[in-house]
Amino acid sequence: MKYANNIAAIDELSASEGVFTTAQAQRLGISRNALSHACKVGRLERVAHGAYRLSGAPSSETDELAAIWKLTASTAFSWERQAKWDGVAVGGSTAAWLLGIGDFHLSPYRIYAPERINSKIESARFGVRNVDEGDMAWMGGLPVTRAERTLADLCLDCEDPSLVEGAFRDAAAQGLIDSAKLGSLLDELGENKRRAALLEPLARALSASDQKGRS
Repeated sequence: MKYANNIAAIDELSASEGVFTTAQAQRLGISRNALSHACKVGRLERVAHGAYRLSGAPSSETDELAAIWKLTASTAFSWERQAKWDGVAVGGSTAAWLLGIGDFHLSPYRIYAPERINSKIESARFGVRNVDEGDMAWMGGLPVTRAERTLADLCLDCEDPSLVEGAFRDAAAQGLIDSAKLGSLLDELGENKRRAALLEPLARALSASDQKGRS
């Protein structure tokens, strides 16, 4: 592909994806050498190994998170993954930060997948967990677990119960919690004694909230 065509293709990919992967670029005929050259001349910035963004374009503090999520299925375009749910979701403490509930940090990035993901990315913590499509919502192009699922996963990730309770209060105050849905989720996820014990602080918080609502 000629240099001018590479520039046009890179601009097109950046417009549709924001942060994009090497594999996505190759699907449009953009070679690794072309990406490397674009970085050298300052047209592109490397966000993570195998992921780039256009220099000068508005940046976001979630760019690295977007890169890591896209690298879990590096050849697929975001619209393809939105059209067919693959089960890879941003959850736990990272989802709580994105939802604005509790006192958690954006990173290390917590990402769940139905199967083990082998990665050496130090800023990411991958976990094997099944997330139903109905338990997540797309936020800024990322699949983020909804408040009910986020709270449950915080428990399963062994986060401090007091932090989970704080996140519950924030979510309730923002109207993010469907009590019936959360109750069903707790029953579903508390499939054994260990999990049920981990989820107990959230179950207590839900029970107290329901009782307060009825009084």
